[in-house]
Amino acid sequence: MPRTAEIDVIVGGGGVAGMAAAVAIQQLGYQVMLVEPGLNDDRRLAGEVFHPPGVAGLAELGLLPAVMLAPAVTVDGFSVSSGGELIRLPYDTVPTHRLPGLCLEHSLIRQRMRDAVSALPNIIINRARVVGVDQSDSSSLIVDIASERHATSRYRCRVLVAADGTSSRLARMAGIGVHNRRISTIWAYRVCSDNLPEQEYGHVFLGASTPILLYPLGRTEARILFDLPYQPGARPTAADCLAMAAVLPAALRRDVAQAIAAQPRLSVMTQAITTERSVQGRVVLVGDAGGCCHPLTASGMSMCVNDALLLREALAERCSDLSAALQLYQRRRRWPQATRLALADALREALCGTSPEMRVVRGGILAYWRDSAAGRAATLALLSTADGRPLVLVREIIAVMVRGFLAHLRRPLPANHGIGELHVARALLANFFHQVKQVLIGPTMDAPRTRQPHALPQAGRHGLGLLTATDREGRGGSR
Repeated sequence: MPRTAEIDVIVGGGGVAGMAAAVAIQQLGYQVMLVEPGLNDDRRLAGEVFHPPGVAGLAELGLLPAVMLAPAVTVDGFSVSSGGELIRLPYDTVPTHRLPGLCLEHSLIRQRMRDAVSALPNIIINRARVVGVDQSDSSSLIVDIASERHATSRYRCRVLVAADGTSSRLARMAGIGVHNRRISTIWAYRVCSDNLPEQEYGHVFLGASTPILLYPLGRTEARILFDLPYQPGARPTAADCLAMAAVLPAALRRDVAQAIAAQPRLSVMTQAITTERSVQGRVVLVGDAGGCCHPLTASGMSMCVNDALLLREALAERCSDLSAALQLYQRRRRWPQATRLALADALREALCGTSPEMRVVRGGILAYWRDSAAGRAATLALLSTADGRPLVLVREIIAVMVRGFLAHLRRPLPANHGIGELHVARALLANFFHQVKQVLIGPTMDAPRTRQPHALPQAGRHGLGLLTATDREGRGGSR
C-alpha cells in the first residue's frame, strides 16, 4: 500500500482545459498537481480558435502574452460564403467583445501554455495518469496516480478536476454518465493563406454537402476542415474532400487540391457528448470532459477557458464550503453548456439539411445575417459563448424560422418538389419544438447568469491590467 501524500487539488488532463483550470485554482492560493501522461500534439487535430471571450479569459489568467506571440494571428470575425455572396459576422458587433479572436496551431497553444504554467508557483506537473478515485470519505478523496514507470502514488486531495477531454475516463470513474453520438469525421490540411477571400476573418463556405471551415494559422498559412458525415460501412477519402472543394473560389481551390495531393491529412472523429452532471462528490468536469459538440461553432477552446474561470469564481464565493462551491459551479455551467450544444446541433442541421424545411431555415439564417445588424450581433454572441442564455437561443431560432418562412411564401420552392406551405409550416413547427426540447428540457436549475471576473487579491488585479494593455498593444503586430 503506497503512502498517502497530501495536496489541495489534482487536475487530471494537461490540455487547454486542464492548464486553464490549474492556473485559475492556483490563483486562489491552492496547491495544484496537474497530471498528464503526455500526448503527441503533432498528430492530433484539436481546437485552434479562441473567440473573444476565450481570449479575454486567457488575459485574465495571465496566459495571453505567451499564447499570442507569432505566428498567432488575431481574427475580426467569420465570413460566410454562399453562392458567391459573402456575409460578414464581425466580432465587434457584440458589445462585450473587448478583444478580437485568436488563431494558432493547437500544438503551439499547448506548448506555450505548458511553459507558462510550469513557471508558476504552487503548480506541480506530473507526467502520469489517474488510475483510481475513492470518494468513500465525504471530506476528501483519494486519487491513485500511475507514472510512466508504472509506479503508483496515492494522494489525498480536496477536489479532483476532470479535464481529460471527450469521453472522459475520469467522469466514468466518478460515476458520471457520459452519452455520445458520432457525427462525422473531419479531415484537415494546411493551405497557403494568400488566396483567402478576407485575410483577417475566418471563413465558412456553404454549397457542398456540409460547410467547409477555414481559418488562418499565421500570416502565411491557414487550416481547412472538411466535415465528412459518418456513414456505417463507408470510409471517407481524399476524393470526397476534392468534391467538396468545388464550391471554393478558383485560386483557393487550386491551393487546396495541391495540399490534399501533397500532405498527410490530420483527422478527428467528431461526436456530440453530453454528461448527466458536471459534479459528482468532489470530482468536477471542465472543458470537453463535461460535454462537447460539433466544431462548426469553434466554441470548444473558449468554453475550456470559461469553465476554468467559472470554477474559480465558485470556489472563491464558497471558499468555506467546497461541496457548495462545486454545486454552484454546476448550476452556473448548466445553461451556457446546454445552449452551446443545442446551438451547434441546430446550426449544423440547418446548414447541411436537404429537407424543404431545412432549406427554408437555411435561407432564413442567411437573410437574417445579411439584413439585420442586431441578428448578426445576437448570433455572434451565442457562437462565441459571450451569451449562454437558452431563451436567447430560442428567440433567435424563432426569428430565423419566421424570416425563412415569410421568404418562402413570397418565393415558394419549385412546384416539382410537391411541397405546400402547410407542410413546410408543420415541419418547421416540429423542428422548433425539437430544438426547444434540446436546450430547455431538464431539471429545474438556477437562472443562468453571465460570469463576471471575480475580484482577486491586489497583485492579481494589477497583473490583469498589464495583460489587457499588452493585448491591446500586440493586436496590430500579431497578424
